Amino acid sequence: MSESTIDLLNRLLVIEYRSLSMYLLDATPWTHPGDEKATAALRSIVATQRSLAQRLAAAIMDRGGTVETGEYPMDFAELNFLSLDFLLKELVRQGKQRVAQIERIAGQMLDADAHELALEVLGAEKAHVEMLQEFAGQPAA
Repeated sequence: MSESTIDLLNRLLVIEYRSLSMYLLDATPWTHPGDEKATAALRSIVATQRSLAQRLAAAIMDRGGTVETGEYPMDFAELNFLSLDFLLKELVRQGKQRVAQIERIAGQMLDADAHELALEVLGAEKAHVEMLQEFAGQPAA
C-alpha cells in the first residue's frame, strides 16, 4: 500500500492515542459528588479510543508500516489536578479540533478500507464531543 496511507493512518493513531481524555485517565482530574456520570462517560470515551487505536495500529501493520504513537502534548501537564468541571470544556474544545483534523485526514484517504476506518473514527469522535457537551452544559452544534 502507499506510504501516504500509512502516514495518514499514523496521524489518526496519534489523534486517538494521545488525546486529552487518554491523558486524563492517568492524570486523575479532581472530582466531586455528582461527577460519577461524567467520569463514567470519560472512561467510555477512552475505551472507544483505545479500541480504535488498536484497529488503526493493526491497519498500519497490515500495510507493512511502522506504528508511531507520538507523545502527549507538553501543555497537557498544565492540566494536572484540575477539576473535571473545568476539563470538560477543554475536552469539548479539543474534541472539536480532533473532529476537524480527522475530517481532513479522511478526505485524503485513497485506500477504501482505510477511508472507512477513518470515517468510523470520525463518527466516534463526533459522538464523544456531543456527549461531552451535555456534561459541560454546552449546546450541541
